[in-house]
Amino acid sequence: MIHLPFSIHSFLRLVGFALIAMFFLPSCFASDTITQRPNIIFIMSDDHTSQAISAYGGRLAQVCPTPNIDRLAKEGMLFKNCFVTNAICTPSRAAILTGKYAHKNGVYKFTALDQRQPTLPKLLQQAGYQTALIGKYHLHSNPAGLDYFSILPGQGEYHDPEFIRIGDEHPSGWVAQGKRTVFQGHSSDVIADQTLDYLKSERYKEEPYMLFCHFKAPHDPWQYATRYQDFLSDTDIPEPDNLLDDYKGRSDALQLTSQHLEDIAVNWSDPEQLEKETQHLQGKAKIRKLYQTYMKSYLRCVKGVDDNVGRILDYLDEAGLAENTIVMYTGDQGFFLGEHGLYDKRFMYEESLRMPLLIRWPANIKPGSVSEGMVLNVDFAPTILEAAGSQAHPQMQGRSFLPLLEGKQPADWRQSMYYRYYFSHFETEPHYGVRTYQHKLIYFDRIQQWELYDLEKDPQEMLNVYEEEAYAPVVTALKKEIKRLQAVLDDRPDDTGDHPDLGELAPAPLYVSKNVQLGKGNVTLLIRFRTGVGGTLFSVCNLEADVYQDAFSRQGIKTLFIHEGQLVYNDGEESDPIADRVADGQWHTLGLVWQDRQPYVYLDGQPLEKNLPKISQDEVSYTFNIGAGLDESGFMGYNFQGNISHVLYYDTPLTQEVIKAFAQGKMPQAKASLQWDNEK
Repeated sequence: MIHLPFSIHSFLRLVGFALIAMFFLPSCFASDTITQRPNIIFIMSDDHTSQAISAYGGRLAQVCPTPNIDRLAKEGMLFKNCFVTNAICTPSRAAILTGKYAHKNGVYKFTALDQRQPTLPKLLQQAGYQTALIGKYHLHSNPAGLDYFSILPGQGEYHDPEFIRIGDEHPSGWVAQGKRTVFQGHSSDVIADQTLDYLKSERYKEEPYMLFCHFKAPHDPWQYATRYQDFLSDTDIPEPDNLLDDYKGRSDALQLTSQHLEDIAVNWSDPEQLEKETQHLQGKAKIRKLYQTYMKSYLRCVKGVDDNVGRILDYLDEAGLAENTIVMYTGDQGFFLGEHGLYDKRFMYEESLRMPLLIRWPANIKPGSVSEGMVLNVDFAPTILEAAGSQAHPQMQGRSFLPLLEGKQPADWRQSMYYRYYFSHFETEPHYGVRTYQHKLIYFDRIQQWELYDLEKDPQEMLNVYEEEAYAPVVTALKKEIKRLQAVLDDRPDDTGDHPDLGELAPAPLYVSKNVQLGKGNVTLLIRFRTGVGGTLFSVCNLEADVYQDAFSRQGIKTLFIHEGQLVYNDGEESDPIADRVADGQWHTLGLVWQDRQPYVYLDGQPLEKNLPKISQDEVSYTFNIGAGLDESGFMGYNFQGNISHVLYYDTPLTQEVIKAFAQGKMPQAKASLQWDNEK
């Protein structure tokens, strides 16, 4: 990427903003200088919940105080009722950037954000702001609307993490394919280092900026910096009162989930060590041991975040930037810290639903303020835009809570909020519901079971009063409120979230076979291609399934794609290069032979030694696509960018000599049962 000199860069920005100010901004801002508008730093940690922030009080406040994050409450405002609309990482991040619910922004689960829609960074750029994002991004499509970024690919690593920086993004549009740069150190330190570098040297000093600083911590596998090894080592972490919850009287959802502390090893950095430490224990004793081990690792990660937030706040003070800078701190949703015997998030219960939110804005917020107003993650974008002198896009479903920051709650402020979680994994049942200040009604739609909680009498949500006669009027009113909110938000209960909107990154096969069955074995597929950037050549899919629900077979070849001159095999989880001689701009051939359902791969007529697993007898209906991996996440490869001239399918395993001759330009004498000629 070519970076303009600051003088030219500034001139172009100032001219652009002058035009915007002249025609679009309110008159009160037209006369203001650019530098009078506030700078904005949005700090978000992954899975950091309000129970682990001492400003919120609670059982952990004395054990693991967070003095630096607490500064924002002491010097600004703490929100007691900030809620997420879908409690998993990627959908929450999409909601924050778009100001829209999942069913409107297209990110229901862990899929890519369609960057063609209006987003907070784009709108801030249009308003004359510099925009930057450092740290965890997790939206899979290349960022848009950012003047600067340095982001983790996917979840990223805790130690010596890789970053994809602006200018190193991949032309396919998928973040994960970008060029990576390794930074030495723990991710929390590295993200803070890069944030400080941006503030000191990357931004242009005469323009307002919006900086997103996103920590990976304290997401699993809870790998803390080594300097915290002894932190809390001799401390017993206080247990929640409902650590040993038996789920009596609740729906089946709590029994069905695999978010129990007993299941935590699947996300542990060293499952064997965890098992070794707890194998001599059973029942309640084992749960208590798992809780102590989990909490100490989690809180050590939190400690690292808090220390690094302190570094950022100290710099703002030292540089004289604090007075004109809005600093917001949040987590991407709540998180269970042993409550109900759980970890992770997803459920609409309070610990998962509630987001921490602390904001310091010296010019507009009275120090030590507390807001009881109900705000949502879809409100963040409209609020930031209004604070920046702009306005929310008409598509945004959130509402600016700028009046709340000034201590004024409008008479028509929301009294209820709508939540929806779509089934992804952890066997956590999909559900939707409504929360008011006093009650919460949850409907687990797949198992058709309800839960109702009186939050004033039962804040820990232990007593499901849905069937109690005294609460019948409440049930009726809240069911009506759910329908009202669904209508207002245009959400259909029958939308299960299995068809995300990927925009330009949506799978777009050049050829789709619907008349062959790879699983019967003893067949051959020949492909002639020339790569540009690369991408998916071949993918297996199930004719009998919805491509977004079961796009790939459980065994056998799933995807073959080209990336950086390598032929890569992906089994649905891991990518493995199997050849490294696929040069861009040259014609190549790929031969795939299944003999007794065992796949063999030939590149340019030469056999590859990689042994790939058989297609199972249960997968006889599986067929193939050419040019795209039919998977909503994009991790199986991306749409092919280049030329594919021929696809030939034979109901027999061709010999190596025939495949080699095809690579030399000679067509097989055997009659193809399927032929796609893209040159005609």
